[in-house]
Amino acid sequence: MLARTAVIQSACDLDLLVFLHRHPRTLLTTEQLAGFVGYPLQDVAKALEALIAVGLLERTAQQSGHAARMFLLLIAGPLGGGVRALLEVASTRQGRQDIVKALNEPRSSPDPLSASSSLTLVRGGARPQEEKERARYA
Repeated sequence: MLARTAVIQSACDLDLLVFLHRHPRTLLTTEQLAGFVGYPLQDVAKALEALIAVGLLERTAQQSGHAARMFLLLIAGPLGGGVRALLEVASTRQGRQDIVKALNEPRSSPDPLSASSSLTLVRGGARPQEEKERARYA
């Protein structure tokens, strides 16, 4: 799933995408957006540029006299299916934790988000190994 949405490289990227999914048409300054998602301005600015570069986000030009810009999430494009699946998982606490854990794991392959990522999610956001462990302790 992460391989299909290679733009997600950090928890900041993920949380910004989730915020924009919940507020698909947002009129805010970048500083306000950074405050809402709880990350430093430079991290949010970098994440915004990455989302714009891959076509998942559109940002209006800044108008004179107004610091706020309209951010429009575009998940109907080629990456849309993978992004929707990722957002579905990330919308739960456990799903977000699993994704952040997978993002923070050391990567042995040259492709940082290869298909061999340990984040193999099934319906409900749990991995098969976690299901076995839960069953053992139930």
